[in-house]
Formats: sequence, structure tokens, C-alpha cells
Amino acid sequence: IDNDEFVSDLKALTSEYFGTIAKKKSLSNITEATKATLARWALVMTLMISFFGTLPLYIHGNWIFIVLTPVLAWLTIANYWHDATHFALSSDWKVNAFMPYLLPLLSSPSVWYHQHTIGHHAYTNIGHKDPDLAHAPQLMREHKSIRWRSTHSNQAHFLRILLVWSIASGIGLNILSDMRAVFKLTYNNAVPCMQRSRSNLAAHLFGRLFYVSVAYVWPFFVFPIWKALIWSFVPNAIFSMCFMLNSQINHMVGPCIDASSKNFYKHQIVTAQNFGNDSRLCYYFSGGLNYQIEHHLFPTINHCHLPVLAPGVKRICQKHGVPYNVVSGYKEALVAHLAHTSEMAVRP
Repeated sequence: IDNDEFVSDLKALTSEYFGTIAKKKSLSNITEATKATLARWALVMTLMISFFGTLPLYIHGNWIFIVLTPVLAWLTIANYWHDATHFALSSDWKVNAFMPYLLPLLSSPSVWYHQHTIGHHAYTNIGHKDPDLAHAPQLMREHKSIRWRSTHSNQAHFLRILLVWSIASGIGLNILSDMRAVFKLTYNNAVPCMQRSRSNLAAHLFGRLFYVSVAYVWPFFVFPIWKALIWSFVPNAIFSMCFMLNSQINHMVGPCIDASSKNFYKHQIVTAQNFGNDSRLCYYFSGGLNYQIEHHLFPTINHCHLPVLAPGVKRICQKHGVPYNVVSGYKEALVAHLAHTSEMAVRP
């Protein structure tokens, strides 16, 4: 694959772009140029300060913050956490390793490495190998590798999608999938997981217990039962739906779901979909996930560089006849995803 002209063109594109940055900043290693810029760090710090700044009023029970705080939590996670788990935030591996544990709201970082960084990125949209195709198979069928069940016939209904999207992160990734991975030593029967030492297992379980306490339990010690139930469910549901909106529309769509290529880099392109590349809203609200093609090609490159690389990637794809899937924004991407979900609801 190293002698492939398509791959050579991609390497030339990134070498020229980051070589120029490295030379301009007098960096000793070109890899340093691929990480977060000062502007990106400023954005991350601003979002973190904003999120933590809302916590006193959120804990006090101010109704505005039942929406504002989880949205800011998502924006913070989307714009730094994902990059850190790909070691794309800093050239110092210790910074990348530490930062996800600062706000482990989306998933346990150690389990996320198995599910996402290793499993999903290595085997994108490949049945029985990509763990993201097998989340909650009793409720949702998004790939033909999942056996059809009668429960799937209603999976495209609004209430079903609302339910699944509301609990996907809090109940799904953080608790159910996590515990199965830890004790079954496999993530969604697709990715083998490491056997933890007793101390590591104890630390992990303590972390999950702390997450449940912070996410779900504390309101019952502060508010009346009716308000505690609202505060326990709504913020987690909002955060989870933000995550699902920005993750499902990138791969679970018609042109991508069954696409494949023996060339690893081409496979990463044809199984991904960009959206809203001309929209600042799409870029910041997704944390750069709207450049999904470029992210899958260059996962260790910080998302702040992807908008600059995208035109070159698209040009190279056109040159070599590789499909480059892109839609105008959230609306078109969501419609495509829902159409795919409806199609997969039909019994084969």
C-alpha cells in the first residue's frame, strides 16, 4: 500500500501542509505540527471554564442550566476529549492520556480505546468487527450483520429513536457496554478487551460508580423526588442526544454502510460521510466530526487542521475515482440516516 499512488498523494498533501507549519514555527518534529494549535487550546479552555462555571447554578437547580450545562458538557467533550483519545491533542502522550480522565462523561477512556480507537477505526463498517455496528442489537439494526428481530420493525419510529438516543451514552456506553466489556473481555463480541489486574479493575469500577453518582444519584440528595427524577434523566438525555446526532450520521447512511475497499485508506473514505463543511455551526457543535472522512484518514491529526486538508483530500479522491461522500448539513445528514434506519427495519 505504501507504493500506491493514491496513498502517496495523501502523504504528499499532509507532508507539505505540516512541513510548512513545522518550518514556520521552528519545530524539531513535524508530528508536533499535527496537534492542537494555540487557538484550539484557547477554545478548549474557554469551553471547560464555561462548563465548570455553570455547575454551581446547575447543582442549585436553576432550570435554564438543565439544558445549558449538558450542551456545554457536549461541546467541551466534542472539542477536546475525542482528540485526546486519539493522541491528537498534544505531542506529549501524558497530556493525551490524562485529559480524557478529567471529564469521562462520554465513556470510560480505557474502554473507549478498545471500542472506538482500536475497533471502530480499524474495521469501519465491517460486520462482526466494528463494535459500533452492534450497539443494542435487540433495539436497533443498522447493519445487515445484525440478525433481524421483530423488535426492529418499529426502530424508525420517533419514540424508539428518542429512547435509544436518550440513553445511548449514559446507560449504554457508560454502564451496560462498559460492564460487558470488563467482565466478558470483549466489546460487543467484536473487539477483545484486556484482562485487568485486581487493582486496575477496582479503580475502574470505582470510576464507574463515581460516574453513576455524579450523573444520576446526587439529585436525590438535594431535590424533592419529582425534581430529582427530572434532573437525573433530562441532562443525561440531552448530552446523549448531542452525541448520537453527531455520531450516527457519519457512517450509518446508505452510501457508506456497505461500502468497502481492500485499500485501507480508500476504505476509510468510502465508509464515512462529511456534513456541513461550509458551516461553522456544524464544525463547532460536532467538534470537527463533520470532517469524518479526513478524521478517519488521519485520526492522530487534531480536528482543527482538517478543514484545511479537506479540499486536498477531495481533489485527490476525484483524481483517483474514489467516492467522497458529503452532504450540506445536519438536516440532509439526519434525513439520510433515518432513511437508512427505516430500510434496515424491513425484514430481509
